[in-house]
Amino acid sequence: VDRGGADVLGADGRLRASLGREVLASLAIDRTAGPTVGDGVAVRHWPDDRTTLEAILNRRTCVVRDSSDTTSKAQALAANVDLVVVVEHLDPEPKIGRIERLLVLAWGSGAQPLVVLTKADLVPDPDGMRAEVMAAAPGVDVLAIDAKSGDGADAVRAYLGPGRTLVLLGPSGAGKSTLTNALAGVTVMATGD
Repeated sequence: VDRGGADVLGADGRLRASLGREVLASLAIDRTAGPTVGDGVAVRHWPDDRTTLEAILNRRTCVVRDSSDTTSKAQALAANVDLVVVVEHLDPEPKIGRIERLLVLAWGSGAQPLVVLTKADLVPDPDGMRAEVMAAAPGVDVLAIDAKSGDGADAVRAYLGPGRTLVLLGPSGAGKSTLTNALAGVTVMATGD
């Protein structure tokens, strides 16, 4: 999704759709009303081969964050997800405040939150660090894994199933792409060292 439109996956494959008038009007009033990853949408194919995104279907869940700039406008990050996975690294030491902020987004979305602590192989006491995070995340399961080797990926897979979707939230370098690859069983995302 970008300002000019969205990539839409449908029965005929992937296509590019510009935003229709109604969607643009809604977006001018409420930035969270615009399309985001996971939305179901209605598109119109025009005789001149244009495709426009005409409506966004009702959302079951929606992860929304405040703007990262100086405005107070919110932004929809993902819609219709069942599980919001907050990904935080154990090395360097996890930032409890960031985990708490991301859990607020997760709880507010209507989806189930889960915390996954990555890079467990790089610290001497991953269980002790996990306990510290658990104390700051009441009511949320917290897993410590080594996604690079795949150790612990089965614990995350236990939250998945047919028709169940997830979104990974976390800082750059937390291991989201590595976790994605571990869950997929193949390399689908490029990773850094």
